[in-house]
Amino acid sequence: MYFPLLRGKQYELTALRELSSIVQHTLITPVIEPVRENLKQLENTIKTLNENHITPIIVVNSEISELKGKTDQFISDLFEIKEVNFIPCIKYNDNPDEFVRLESQIKGKKAAYIENSINRNILSRLNNFEVNIVPESSPKSLLSQLSNVVLMDDPFKKKKRNADYPSNSYFSDLHVRYKEVHSSVIGFGDFNIAGSDYAESGGPAYVVTIHASYLDGNEFDAMSVRHFSSMDDGTPSNPTGKFQQALDKLVLHGNKFPEFFDNTSGMRGFKSLHARRHYPGLGQVKQFSMQHHIETICNYIAI
Repeated sequence: MYFPLLRGKQYELTALRELSSIVQHTLITPVIEPVRENLKQLENTIKTLNENHITPIIVVNSEISELKGKTDQFISDLFEIKEVNFIPCIKYNDNPDEFVRLESQIKGKKAAYIENSINRNILSRLNNFEVNIVPESSPKSLLSQLSNVVLMDDPFKKKKRNADYPSNSYFSDLHVRYKEVHSSVIGFGDFNIAGSDYAESGGPAYVVTIHASYLDGNEFDAMSVRHFSSMDDGTPSNPTGKFQQALDKLVLHGNKFPEFFDNTSGMRGFKSLHARRHYPGLGQVKQFSMQHHIETICNYIAI
């Protein structure tokens, strides 16, 4: 099963809502790390996922953006939402006392998310969790002591400037081999084309780049990413024109190699923008790239 990790930005939650009626619910369990105090969009997303038989995992102690230092209030607000089904997730980030406190506070089914290394005192407590999300690089000696393991990877090679992206970069083959890593592994996840480093917003767009994931049959179905970039004119002006340049390159490539990319909702979204010559803003551009990435992986594991 695929456990994509997305942050609670508007376009990421929109991507999940739209995908929930497209991908098979047995293939995906989204992991959402919220970033906003206002829970309305998160609530709507959980309800839409539930309507499509998907139960998301929600990180309850996010320290990102608006939620930094507000764990107890967030948990209180989250559990006040009526008629939703989700798995609360406790993120361990090198504070064993806080991890144990939250474990005791949250009753019932829950998940653990180990972002980096695991404190030995914490290891024994992980057997109390329904799902254990750990780094993909975790040693097998650790995996052998856990159950229901999800391997989380961060393979996207994020650049400081869009101008620095090559035309193509390798992503991962974890979707191909995760079942062979250890018998305790039940799934895998990644941070999509966003990467694990969080930024509230990007800087000036001197170059607009569209990221499009694909499975490479010549590389044993490993995933790579094509990067379609506009010209760099040395200024952040004309984002609409720059987006059209990048979009033209994407559509031209798709027309020349019609089987190269999966025919996903995200890819159809890009083609629709191209046909209308419309620039919706970079949020929706990232949304379509994320949708395409997630749906491509789900298409693969559905086979």
